[in-house]
Amino acid sequence: MKQEAFSDPVQDAQAEKAPLVKGVFCNYLPVSNLARARAWYMQTLGLKPFERNESILIMGSGQWIFLLESKDRPNANFMTDNWEGDNFEMFSLTFETDDIVTLHNSLRAHGAAVEAITDHGSCGLQFRFKDLDGNRFNVWQN
Repeated sequence: MKQEAFSDPVQDAQAEKAPLVKGVFCNYLPVSNLARARAWYMQTLGLKPFERNESILIMGSGQWIFLLESKDRPNANFMTDNWEGDNFEMFSLTFETDDIVTLHNSLRAHGAAVEAITDHGSCGLQFRFKDLDGNRFNVWQN
């Protein structure tokens, strides 16, 4: 007996549509001191200031990072069992770079806690670091 394939009209219609969001425009990061964090991100990562709001820094792709003084949370990290084992301190963002070695050196020179660069073969190079407030990030170069 031949089994009939059933189709869900709602899923079929959604599969044909393009996603309703096209990317991430900006990210919000908790910091303890806006002026200190702003200077550090500009010096260390080379981010550019947005003239009309001192909380906004602009990445090379045009995306914004908002640095906001937090009253109740020291950083954007969280713990998970769903990444690299149990109780993994997860990073909130992965930055993309074309020069991972220079970025790695800049972070080390500006006091960041920086892990070693690892080679993932055809997937590229990566490392993790923390900013002055302990926000943990991943960096990737493909």
